[in-house]
Amino acid sequence: MSAKTTAYDSQASSRLARFAATGLTALAILGAMGAGIAFLQHRANAQPMPERNPPVTVATEPVSIVDAYEVEERFTGRLEPARRTRIAFERSGLVTAVLHDEGEFVTTGTLLARLDTAELETGRRLLQAQRRELAAQLGLAEAELVRNKALETKGWASRQRYDESRYRVARLRAGIERVNAQLEANRIDLDKSVVRAPFSGTITARRVDEGAVTAAGASIVELFEDASPRVRIGVSVEVADALEIGAHYPLRANGTALNGRLAALRPDLQTGTQTVTAIFDLGDAQPVPFGGLVELISSRRVEATGAWLPLAALSEGRKGLWSVLTVVDGWDGPVVAREAVEVIHVAGDAVFVRGTFKQESIVVVSGSNRIVPGQRVFIADRS
Repeated sequence: MSAKTTAYDSQASSRLARFAATGLTALAILGAMGAGIAFLQHRANAQPMPERNPPVTVATEPVSIVDAYEVEERFTGRLEPARRTRIAFERSGLVTAVLHDEGEFVTTGTLLARLDTAELETGRRLLQAQRRELAAQLGLAEAELVRNKALETKGWASRQRYDESRYRVARLRAGIERVNAQLEANRIDLDKSVVRAPFSGTITARRVDEGAVTAAGASIVELFEDASPRVRIGVSVEVADALEIGAHYPLRANGTALNGRLAALRPDLQTGTQTVTAIFDLGDAQPVPFGGLVELISSRRVEATGAWLPLAALSEGRKGLWSVLTVVDGWDGPVVAREAVEVIHVAGDAVFVRGTFKQESIVVVSGSNRIVPGQRVFIADRS
């Protein structure tokens, strides 16, 4: 054997030895990996498998579909006196007395204020003197008429003289009537120099004091009648059509329940608010000062098919739509489904809706933010 052959065999043996070593190393690594996997699988099998997510407990209530609902509406008005007036003199003059202040109660006929009457009283005395003068002239004329009539009858006086006496008497009598009318006008002016309360009530404003010269019609004091206050409330046309004159309706003021009798409905529509003015009598009740707010509580029936649900049961959907979650039977228990609804009316924490739900559908009324359609739920005991 040559040296060249011997060298070749030596190299082949060396490569075979290295390959054998590499194979043994790989087998050792694979064995170790298999043992590790077997150990991990053994540990995993030794622990219990986790269960499915437990169902979420939700509060529900059945849907009750009705054909109509009641709408409670509240309209606000103000309390006002049955009568109020700004009292003024019918003639101008110097104010000599204003006898009552704001807040004082006065009865019918009470003297409130007075004007200076010195000029009127002087004029009255002058007219009375004129009447006495005319009366004296009339007496003389009547006596002369009697004599001229007797003379004319006997033919001792002309008819002309008798007629002159007769017409003089008529002229003097007319003059006395004129003076009497002037005296009556003077008396009326004297009466108009004082103002009295036209009804019992409270002085709410004093606008003039003594010493002022007032014009005819200028307000001196303002008077409110305390008895039988009224409430003026603007209501919608629909509510006004349902109101009946003389009927009683519930009112509320300052937390106090009242019973108001509808006294009148104005025939015109207020252009600014598009409401009809209703006037209610409260009798002797006055729960708030004049000008205070009073509410009319009105209830009317609206024909519409739907159901009342708690406001919390609604969920906002896409594009401004609303939905509710209902509970339906699934293959392994109750699950959640979604139903679309339309809001018809909202009253406090309740909402009247119509939608794709059915009679007696079970609606989730709380906790809807914790669940999604298809999720298992547990219905809480409603008792």
